[in-house]
Amino acid sequence: MIITKITPTTWNEASEIVVSEMILNANSFAVGPNPTEERQGFILETFEKIVDTVFKSEVPQDEQSLDSMWTAIAWSGLVGYANETKVSVEEAGMHVLRTVIGKQRMYGHGNISRFGVPGLAIRLNDKLERLKNIQKHDGPVLFEPLNDTWLDICGYSVIAIMWLNDWFMLELDATKQ
Repeated sequence: MIITKITPTTWNEASEIVVSEMILNANSFAVGPNPTEERQGFILETFEKIVDTVFKSEVPQDEQSLDSMWTAIAWSGLVGYANETKVSVEEAGMHVLRTVIGKQRMYGHGNISRFGVPGLAIRLNDKLERLKNIQKHDGPVLFEPLNDTWLDICGYSVIAIMWLNDWFMLELDATKQ
């Protein structure tokens, strides 16, 4: 969950807040002897809770719980991305930040705002299915390396957190990277 006293005024600032929180908290995800398998299991288990909340629950969505679940996936995904690319969590976070800002420039608000959290859940499901299947092969599948999958998991989680904090619809500052 993002805890900040800063109210972002641009999309860039909002994404910086989310990624900074990811970096600060990512190292708290200690895992055992098979970190990739455990991390993947944790993400899949947490994602099932999101699916239940978004698609199967008869009660209104609890946005605070959803935010916590997306945040847990973001932190764990960031560690997965850092491990896969063999860089620090801080460097991985900066790459995630550059990527989500670049993608926002390309896609704008419409691709997410049309379907909100349900659409983000479906997109994340695609990435998690890719994660499961790519590990069955020795090397990239259709030129999609594993690190791209981890990056996508982080990116969609950042966007979901921004959405749940009412930051996604902020305007992108075109003067900043």
